[in-house]
Amino acid sequence: MRIDIWTHILSPAYVEHLVCKHPRGRAPFLLAQRALHDIEFRLRVIDDQRRQGDYRQILTPMPAPLVFDTHAIAGPKLGGLVRRNNDELGEIAAQHPDSFAGFVAATPIADPDAATEEAIRCVTELGAFGVQLEADAANVPLHEHRYDSLFAAMDELGAGVWLHPCRTPGAPGFAPDTASFLLWQVFGWTLDTTITISQLIFAGIYDRHPYLKLIAHHGGGLIPHCCGRIEMMPRLAGLDPSGSLTEALDRLEKEPIDYFRMVYVDTAMFGGHNGVKCVVDFFGPDRVLFGTDAPLDAHAGSHFISTTTSDLDGAIASAASRHAIFEGNAERILRTKPGARPFTPGPKSGR
Repeated sequence: MRIDIWTHILSPAYVEHLVCKHPRGRAPFLLAQRALHDIEFRLRVIDDQRRQGDYRQILTPMPAPLVFDTHAIAGPKLGGLVRRNNDELGEIAAQHPDSFAGFVAATPIADPDAATEEAIRCVTELGAFGVQLEADAANVPLHEHRYDSLFAAMDELGAGVWLHPCRTPGAPGFAPDTASFLLWQVFGWTLDTTITISQLIFAGIYDRHPYLKLIAHHGGGLIPHCCGRIEMMPRLAGLDPSGSLTEALDRLEKEPIDYFRMVYVDTAMFGGHNGVKCVVDFFGPDRVLFGTDAPLDAHAGSHFISTTTSDLDGAIASAASRHAIFEGNAERILRTKPGARPFTPGPKSGR
């Protein structure tokens, strides 16, 4: 069995918004990805994948900045659209349990209180596995105290937090010279993931919520590849003119590298088993979950799914480790087995 924990979908609510608000912009590109919104077509793709062994998807929403403009993300109508999106994803997953193990909810992220309320509703009432948050996509730094209630709720419920990078060159804090050649997406997003996780760690997220299931996209960005530099950070604190690193080191209960190893990650590396091996070597096979980013590969997901499967088969020699990554970790951490739902309060659940 392969349980694909990161597969995007456009709900009918989001499709309607795109067609109405962006008829000549994003809508044509996204709607051309048929498996994003045509469920019957998507089910056929999943059936084709079963020729390589049993396969199920966890549905994750399209990142808000790819559907809504900045004004809409902060606007009063977003909450209703997000709620409808979540209801629709829950219904799709429930109608096709053999193909979809479940879903991940979206939140009206610009409003921390509303985001927390919607996240709790989706986990406790709809059975969502957790929520997807976009890494500072609309100038809402997730490490700020106002978002702690959201992380606290997910920790208490034992639910996951899928962390998705999604800033563009026009967003605050993003390097404008990455606008050309799609550098903002290919390299910028991995950096953004790394920075967001680092900010959360140094803000004490794991000291406050030690059982938090934070799941980072694309193998955790640059973290496994720069682990030596992370280990050097305490010795380089004197180079920080702001003094923030020294203050954080005095406050944190562990060494920085120990917190980075607490992150869960997926395998959406798009080919290249060397990268997958590095991810597994750093985080360990018990914190890596099979995820592909399907269907965003121009082949309805078939390329990403097959390539990621091949990457793992080629990079990980241990059959036990491959089993853990393909399905065991999802069953243990997210409780994907039938009958293991819904979530009930208890932060140690699934650890």
